[in-house]
Amino acid sequence: MLDTSINVKTDNFDGPLSLLLMLIQKEEMSINNLDLTVITRQYLNYINQMRELNFNVAGDYLYLAATLILLKSKSSLGEEQLKMLEDALGDSGITSRAELIRRLEELKKFQKISENLWKLPRLGHEIFVKPKVDRKSIINSILTPIDLEKLVMSMSDFLRKNRRKYTVVKRDRISIKEKLIQLKAMLKKGDTVEFNNILGSSSTQQDDLTNIIISFISVLELARLKKLSLFQNEDNKAIYINVLDSLENFDVDLANGFGEEEVAEKMDQTDQTDQILEAEALPATSTVQGEELERPELLQ
Repeated sequence: MLDTSINVKTDNFDGPLSLLLMLIQKEEMSINNLDLTVITRQYLNYINQMRELNFNVAGDYLYLAATLILLKSKSSLGEEQLKMLEDALGDSGITSRAELIRRLEELKKFQKISENLWKLPRLGHEIFVKPKVDRKSIINSILTPIDLEKLVMSMSDFLRKNRRKYTVVKRDRISIKEKLIQLKAMLKKGDTVEFNNILGSSSTQQDDLTNIIISFISVLELARLKKLSLFQNEDNKAIYINVLDSLENFDVDLANGFGEEEVAEKMDQTDQTDQILEAEALPATSTVQGEELERPELLQ
């Protein structure tokens, strides 16, 4: 069977007798001089205003209400009828005005005690005392003897982990065919263009070098196919491109005079040269292409 009983507690009262005491104090009555008519009416009005009370708990409040009505009705009963009523009730519950007053006084006394007890913990509930610390034990635990060999090994590990390392990332290179497609859109028949003007801009020095090599090979291939000619006005000066034939319908697959594998080999040699130059500026141990290498081995 489902237990539907609950404990009704509010900021003002806890249980039916506490409610009755609250109403007495609200009416500023003396417990010893109760006006049962007034207090019973106030109690019943309060009970009627209570909502959503569990039936088992409401029964306690109704029982006290019935007790108040009983005590009020005793004043109009004769001695014989009063004796019959007392025999029927026996010793259960509150059977007299004196018993009601005794219980109310007892409840009031306990409420006063609880208020005083409630104040006691609050005297220091926001005060926190720092516990006593044994400084000697802390110092001894920190300054424990250490083996010199272990200290050297720990320092070596620390320096090794914090040593700078480098990783050379392989770049995506532009192919000769891709460069030829760019030149088709850039060069028109009859144009005379300086070689530097077809290079564009590069993000790094390495990309710039790769772009120069690929561009120069592409221009040489077009010169081989009689699509353009190259000339210099002076030695060691700017190279100029003279477009002899239209490149609009040029098939880049015809440019096969310089194999892609040979170009890739040239690019790898260029990367390796750059890695050696970079390694001269690296610490004793460096990472090149994801492998840890010693500087002397790189330079061999």
